[in-house]
Amino acid sequence: FLTSTISGEGKTFVSANLAATFSLSGKKVLLMGLDLRNPKLYEYLKVNPLGISNYITTNNKPLKDFILPVEGYDNFDVLSSGSIPPNPTEILMSKKIKEIFDELKAQYDYIIVDTAPVSLVTDTLLISKHADATIYVVRANKIDKDMLRIPNDLYRDNKLTKLTFVLNDSDVTKGYGYGYGYGYGNVVEVKPLWKRILGIKQ
Repeated sequence: FLTSTISGEGKTFVSANLAATFSLSGKKVLLMGLDLRNPKLYEYLKVNPLGISNYITTNNKPLKDFILPVEGYDNFDVLSSGSIPPNPTEILMSKKIKEIFDELKAQYDYIIVDTAPVSLVTDTLLISKHADATIYVVRANKIDKDMLRIPNDLYRDNKLTKLTFVLNDSDVTKGYGYGYGYGYGNVVEVKPLWKRILGIKQ
């Protein structure tokens, strides 16, 4: 599962790229959208507008009919969250959610799940028991550091399985203070303080 504190931290971006990377290794991968309230997968991939919410609320189609292969990849499929439902909490609490994961785990090596931000709704916590691991995306300069108490509390209370962090959108041009950047062998010029205050680039 991938989640974040608030919207806009890049969890969908990271989800899509992580799924693509795994598929290039020859593993069979499914990218699943489970952010039912504010889905974003369509911004990165061509997806079926009908997905999990539609499958759960109807009984006339098998799950495979909602899954699309991703163009340009041999082992990469996508299952969207589907139409935005009026009752996302009820959908996520449906017993069909477990059936979906049981069915898909038998078909794929990796299932990457884009879920809702944890500070806004309880959706991700309702389904967290289905995750083997959770990646928590934190975007640099996006949230106040005091908000990091949220994932800290979730970790302490064992609410998210095998919690790890990804720091997204950090400025790699900033060095450690000794003139060296993060890249191997790259040297970053450290400007005098007065130039930084005045915004002088050279």
